[in-house]
Amino acid sequence: MQNIFIKVDEKEYGPVTLDEFKTLVREGSVSKDDLVLCENSDEWMSAAQIEGLKRFFPTNGKNGGHQCKLYAVASGKGGVGKTVLTCSIGVAFSSMGSDVIIVDGDFGGANLHTCMGILEPEYTFFDFYSLQKDNLSQIVLDTPIENLRIISGACGTLGIANQKYFQKQRLIRELKRLPADAVFLDLGAGSTYNTIDFFLLADEKILVVTPEPTSIYEAFGFLKVCVMRELNRALKNFPEALEIVASDEINKPGKTCLTLGDLLQQVKKINEEAFNVFKNVLENFSPKLILNMVKNKEDLKEGRAIQAAVMELLSIHLEYLGYISYDHEVGVAVKNVKPFLLNNPKSQASKDLSALIRVNLLGKKGIKEILEKYRWRKQVENYAKEFPERADFLQDAPICSTNCFYWGDCEYEDGGKPCRVRHLEPRLKEAN
Repeated sequence: MQNIFIKVDEKEYGPVTLDEFKTLVREGSVSKDDLVLCENSDEWMSAAQIEGLKRFFPTNGKNGGHQCKLYAVASGKGGVGKTVLTCSIGVAFSSMGSDVIIVDGDFGGANLHTCMGILEPEYTFFDFYSLQKDNLSQIVLDTPIENLRIISGACGTLGIANQKYFQKQRLIRELKRLPADAVFLDLGAGSTYNTIDFFLLADEKILVVTPEPTSIYEAFGFLKVCVMRELNRALKNFPEALEIVASDEINKPGKTCLTLGDLLQQVKKINEEAFNVFKNVLENFSPKLILNMVKNKEDLKEGRAIQAAVMELLSIHLEYLGYISYDHEVGVAVKNVKPFLLNNPKSQASKDLSALIRVNLLGKKGIKEILEKYRWRKQVENYAKEFPERADFLQDAPICSTNCFYWGDCEYEDGGKPCRVRHLEPRLKEAN
């Protein structure tokens, strides 16, 4: 290949020579997911798909073209324990020897750092988006866990909460270039464009649901919106197929009158090529499900029920990873600003999470893995001993008193003792 044309963040560059392309890859300016104009078909394809270019993208190693695995954790609605779960998943992976970075992708309500006991993060996404820092590596913060780090969100920043699609693509590329083995992106709840797009751009897509009607309904709606957004993007060159996808019967809320399987057959009748594109979207979209806060055996049935409904109505395979039991210890851990896996490694929720990750998410089975499990459990217990206790976090907190402007309207009033509303500590200091 002599003249290479590249499309990065929806902007076209080129022509560049093969040596220049190699240099751009080495510098991190071009990733395997960026588009290159294919000489044979005159179509834009990802760089890693081009035969003469794929050798420039190493599949492992932490330097050069390294691409860490990106997990996106989402939920159809709030209150399902997604953020709390993400923290403990990060702890679990790091205790198995992986270098892990957890990232707060909830740009409207960042609180991942609080779950890790970090009350005032030194840097946040705001520093990156305001160009105060050149790259994401400069806003990565250490946590009390040796090989677990965090990127904190910037709560309440309008420009960050409303990103354009090319900005999201850039962020995903930056995340995959971070010096880590795995990155967990804790997304905001609901079906906003940010959440949907980040979920679709991740390598592994995890949906957290509780066995309650509202959560199940919203989870199904979330997956439906995801696949419809992917179809609209994939079928943009097939207007007749897009018209079918945009029909009222499939898009209106409430009862689903048409399944995606029905739409697929309708598209097949008018355009075989569009049919193949449609089919590939359904086959390649394979999210994973975690059922959280399970209280009894009846609740367990909901996981398989969601899986069956998604296959029947949306024609996509939803992998059921398993469940986490409802556990009072999780609430205690949240109050102690500590991941529940470390607050009580022997709690039922911690045991469930351990089994879910090792067996279903990582596929670790057999005698060798059983021996590894005991070493891993010992490591988690060591982390638990070293993690700062709640009292340490309150050392510098303002003292609760009648001088506080929340006095008389605060359920945590405890005059003379450190303020328990730690999230408001900076503002309380200013008020005093």
